[in-house]
Amino acid sequence: MHEFSIAAQILDTAREHAEEEGASYVTRLEIEVGEASHVNPRQLETCMDAAKTDTIAAQATVEIETAAPYAECACGWRGEPAVAENALVYAPDLTCPSCGERIDLAGGDSCRLMSLTVSDEVSDTEESADERESGETA
Repeated sequence: MHEFSIAAQILDTAREHAEEEGASYVTRLEIEVGEASHVNPRQLETCMDAAKTDTIAAQATVEIETAAPYAECACGWRGEPAVAENALVYAPDLTCPSCGERIDLAGGDSCRLMSLTVSDEVSDTEESADERESGETA
């Protein structure tokens, strides 16, 4: 289950950002999981809950959103490719619906920590917390 190693990487990144800000706690993590990333969002959520135990993110709320894949073709076609429901298991056949050539994914194929909220106290509200944006890829 590679989701646990991804969860650990996300938590390491969150800890590093919190330390840079001099914060003691991470209170919220927003994660984007691409539908073509081969990462199961439910498994990642379970792994995040387990991995954050005894860390500065132990009480953090974890929000996971999915992102649809986006592809581009040399012929100029751009859009959402047809991805099978079992894309978590099988690599989708990425061919251009316009010309039939291979298309390249331009989005929706990664797992990223989009933002985190840090705090000096675990009971602080998000309004008084220091929110930082991160485009780190896990």
